[in-house]
Amino acid sequence: MPHRRLDAPTVLQASRGPVPAPGMPGVLLLHGFTSTPASMAPVAEVLRDAGCAVHVPMLPGHGTRWQDLNTTSAEQILRAALAGWDRLAARRRQVAVVGLSMGGALALHVAARRSPSAVVAINPCLRLKPFQLTLARLLGGVLPSTTPVGGDIARPGTVEEAYDRTPVRAVATLGRLIAQVRGELDDVRAPVLLLRSARDNVLPRSSADTLVNNMDPGQLTEVVLERSLHVATLDHDADAVGWRTLEFLRDAARSGEPQAGP
Repeated sequence: MPHRRLDAPTVLQASRGPVPAPGMPGVLLLHGFTSTPASMAPVAEVLRDAGCAVHVPMLPGHGTRWQDLNTTSAEQILRAALAGWDRLAARRRQVAVVGLSMGGALALHVAARRSPSAVVAINPCLRLKPFQLTLARLLGGVLPSTTPVGGDIARPGTVEEAYDRTPVRAVATLGRLIAQVRGELDDVRAPVLLLRSARDNVLPRSSADTLVNNMDPGQLTEVVLERSLHVATLDHDADAVGWRTLEFLRDAARSGEPQAGP
């Protein structure tokens, strides 16, 4: 059976959202490269309102100055993602993980190393644009930073809280990080929701396709966001991202509950 592909609704009113239910999982939310937890705030609010225990950590090298990301290793970022999951797992029986861009890759890393109830990957970074990684490796020693990658949002007046420069050596680090995650995709056993923008100016189409092509049949649900760019959590489809995520995690939590006997 092929993976499911659903159309994302243009508008989801709060009154049409799912009814909060007991037993909702803890949810780890992971932000993207050069960004901050603020990019995940709309999703976090929806999940909190539904009774989830939400943890949105600031990843190493982020939220300070872009120079700090140039000296942050892939291993530090990967360990921080796992530590976030472990923190929630100590409090909740079921824990899901949601990530945007690099955070989407980290969510899949967590799923390969831990046992989340579900994964939501929003425009996951599993491939970079052609020559982007090669240039970062070649120029990282002589070019500290370049133009910012944050802020790819179609909604007028919406600004992503992110570094105003892209640290070049950190792009090479990101390349190592996502290469590791690509090698772990076969170990992901949890159900996965892929929320993919129809147009993305940051990542190539091959990034999302890598996830689609490496999931087992029936494991992946794909939603195409027609009105949003890369930072879909802050864009026109932000409401849809929140409710789709909540519905998917709620369904996964229910399916993980012990079944009553006859």
